[in-house]
Amino acid sequence: MMKQVYIWGAGYYADFIYSVIDKEQCLVVGIVDSDTEKQRTEWKYGLYISAPEILNRVTFDYIFISPQNYWGIKKQCGLMGIPEDKVIVYWRDKEAEGLYQNRADRVVESEKEAAKYRNRFLNAPYEWGLREVPKIRSSVELLHHILNARCSLCRFGDGEFEIMLHRERPWFQKVDARLSERMRKILVSKREDIIIAVADNFGNLEKYKEKAADDIREYIVPNRDEIISLLDCNCVYYDAYVSRSYIIYKDKAYADEIFCLFKKIWQNREVLLIEGKTAKIGVGNDLFHGAKRIERMECPTKNAWDVYEDILKTVEEKASRDTLICISLGPTATVLAYDLALVGYQALDIGQLDNEYEWYIRGAEERIPIPGKMVAEVDKGSCAADKTGINKKIEVEYRQQIVAEIGLQNTESRESWMGKTNGKDIDLGNRSNS
Repeated sequence: MMKQVYIWGAGYYADFIYSVIDKEQCLVVGIVDSDTEKQRTEWKYGLYISAPEILNRVTFDYIFISPQNYWGIKKQCGLMGIPEDKVIVYWRDKEAEGLYQNRADRVVESEKEAAKYRNRFLNAPYEWGLREVPKIRSSVELLHHILNARCSLCRFGDGEFEIMLHRERPWFQKVDARLSERMRKILVSKREDIIIAVADNFGNLEKYKEKAADDIREYIVPNRDEIISLLDCNCVYYDAYVSRSYIIYKDKAYADEIFCLFKKIWQNREVLLIEGKTAKIGVGNDLFHGAKRIERMECPTKNAWDVYEDILKTVEEKASRDTLICISLGPTATVLAYDLALVGYQALDIGQLDNEYEWYIRGAEERIPIPGKMVAEVDKGSCAADKTGINKKIEVEYRQQIVAEIGLQNTESRESWMGKTNGKDIDLGNRSNS
């Protein structure tokens, strides 16, 4: 005989709970939630959300609890006089076997959907605080620390971890044994003048949008142990997503504070931007408008590590120790920021900060091409066509900011471009608006 069941909790995991219930044994007759705003509204599958008190007036065989904070709900069930053997917690109770499908992919539409639910399930103990995770300080703390201590920043994300594990992943940097070894040592370094940041993927993911959280789970679930083995529990880590403060977050206002703090860091500073060809950091927006002066070094979009020594040497030739160095060169930036800090520079690995800022000022809901700029996660080495054309004055100013081109072949050099203007300077107004 079919068992009649209710689901308690119309939140994040209710879909998953519903999907894995064995429909040949159980009939879901209702869903309840303590949130009065959800009550009397339509859920999915032809059900309406009721207040929990309805359970005292109806007949049922089981209640399936979906929320992560199931302890309070179990206690409430007891206070309502609901027998304990009728209360099933999917995440903990052995009694659930037989009432649920053993494999999510038997009841969802595709293997991809099945994998998504399996990853949510496998990652749940870490997200709910049931298992210990690495401690990572927030992006806001990170930026305040940079402002107060004028320290440098090295960031580690999925691409860096993959290279350290000698696996091909990022299209913009091939695996290199020396690069891997350098990053392994930097990751466990303990210098007060250098912040080591790792992606905040290990614990609670509620602050991220659903798709972003699922993408994180897809990567972290099979790789968690290997990545954690690279970390040192005695190190103080900060959040590497400081440079990705907009597109993956539910709360868009969070980006307001992050970008404001970044702008304070280079306010009235001379800045050297080290970037891939066509990155054009800050071009066409006001991200660096507060800087006193902007200069640029252009480097290869792919495999910048191949010319690392040339990059390092050129920085020391072109920049004073008071110059703030901002780097966007994939894994190469992680090592470069560290080595520059060792010789007295303040160097920040800013990653895709400019792309995030472009999406932020556009109000984009997902990663989109940015006309005239290369977006690593969208374009993979090419630029989206700029049909409107960059303002000529902005383009001239951008070209004049380039003080070096490292490892670039078959590209128009600064000197040849300046030759086309007959060597004449063009009045650009206030150079601080770079």
